[in-house]
Amino acid sequence: MKRLFVLHILPLEFFPPVTNLLNILNNDVDLSTSVFSTFNTKKRPDYRLTNIPIHRTVYPANASNFVFKILYFFASIVFPVYRMLVFRPNVILYFEPHSAFPVYIYKKFFNKKVSVFIHYHEYYPKEAFKDPAMASINFYHQLEMAFLYKKAEWISQTNSDRLDFFSKDYPNIKKRKLHVLANYPPSSWFNKNQTAVDDGIVKMFYIGAISFESTYIREVVNFVIERPKRLKLDIYSYNIHSDAKLFLESLNMSNINFFDKGLPYEEIPKTASQYNLGLVLYKPHNTNYKYNAPNKLFEYLVCGLDVWVSEKLLGCKPFLNENSKPNVLAVNFENLTDEVLDSFDSTNQTQREIRFNCQNELKQLIQEIKI
Repeated sequence: MKRLFVLHILPLEFFPPVTNLLNILNNDVDLSTSVFSTFNTKKRPDYRLTNIPIHRTVYPANASNFVFKILYFFASIVFPVYRMLVFRPNVILYFEPHSAFPVYIYKKFFNKKVSVFIHYHEYYPKEAFKDPAMASINFYHQLEMAFLYKKAEWISQTNSDRLDFFSKDYPNIKKRKLHVLANYPPSSWFNKNQTAVDDGIVKMFYIGAISFESTYIREVVNFVIERPKRLKLDIYSYNIHSDAKLFLESLNMSNINFFDKGLPYEEIPKTASQYNLGLVLYKPHNTNYKYNAPNKLFEYLVCGLDVWVSEKLLGCKPFLNENSKPNVLAVNFENLTDEVLDSFDSTNQTQREIRFNCQNELKQLIQEIKI
């Protein structure tokens, strides 16, 4: 039986694409899997599995003082290496450059035969690593470029645009190693895709991180405030900048609700049934976001919701659709008008079947791991 070690140094609870994969592996009798991650600090319930052990330490940036930060920095390197030495994996799957250092140590000094698989939730342009805040991550990335990219069996990005950028940044990586691995929800969500009854009020749904810098939250809220009889907006977020939180908490509108504890991932399908429209509010403020097709786009669609995305979010362009329900519309969030609401006059539109699911999307990765 193959032994798979999954290293995801950033807390698992913030990354549904990883937990979706682990949920599948939890029932896979052909793989023995072990996971290493860190504790989350957003008061999210700890993610647990019945058949897969999950070991954790504290993420260094969350340490209470400098001394503990140094201790947790070394713990985030030494403990995963120790767990790999005990588990003796045939395959390591790591996520993001944040997780690269322990894999480098284990592959180079302890087990040269172990297969390495790499997946990136985000695309990091080369200039991003020059940011002083990325100093340690840049060091890990240097190890990727010098060693791990040459040894890896698989390297994936979330869509073809990001993969193209990555391939151009690192032209020496063999094309056979490069893959697209999109972030789709579980197939079980398809049984719950009944949306709210059309009563003349467009019920808008936003779930995700919020800041004024990276989202159009202010623009959408102001649009809804001006149309109290036509629009309702519910916002779910536990990852929110303080100024945006103060802005939302100061609102006193019966048609806008803000839930600062967010929404557990598994509750999204049931909650989505109360709405007609899902919002993707990311701004294209850097290359990574501009060419992003976010998890939420597919989650909304699978739940049967129409979706609004920014017309500047080029990663969503392949999924735009105005002619059948659910729609995906590119809108100008900086200048929203009543005209965009006309899309809900859709009595003549046919229903289309949405079949994005993580089980099919992850099938090739899992098969490659088992070879």
